[in-house]
Amino acid sequence: MTKSANNDPIGEALGLTPFSPNSNSVQTIIADAHDDSATVDFEKARANIYNVIDTATDAIEKLAEIAEQSQHPRAFEVLAKLMDSTLQANKDLLELQAKIRTIKSADAPINETAQTINNNLFVGSTAELQKVIENIKNGGSSST
Repeated sequence: MTKSANNDPIGEALGLTPFSPNSNSVQTIIADAHDDSATVDFEKARANIYNVIDTATDAIEKLAEIAEQSQHPRAFEVLAKLMDSTLQANKDLLELQAKIRTIKSADAPINETAQTINNNLFVGSTAELQKVIENIKNGGSSST
């Protein structure tokens, strides 16, 4: 039996390849595990809202002609209701944009949203720390 290049007889016997810490397999697994169903849902909802807005716009034009020709109060009422529904669809589209941005920021990998945190550490005795605090309280500088 010959020794493998990485001296792993168990891995060789099982036909396993050694793990290389320089490989991007971990990042690939994390990227594959990312659930993009919110993005798919967003795209579908957005397409549906656009379709509703386009259809309603065409219907508004036709209904405006009918209401003008008939001069019937019910026709104007239906026209006003359809216009209101179209405006609501436009508002829904904007709210959808805000929601998907919130979802994307929550789903962003940790390293992309990492922030710098600066912690200050005082090295000294309790008496020295009390003097520094007293100086700060009295308006003096915080250096010792």
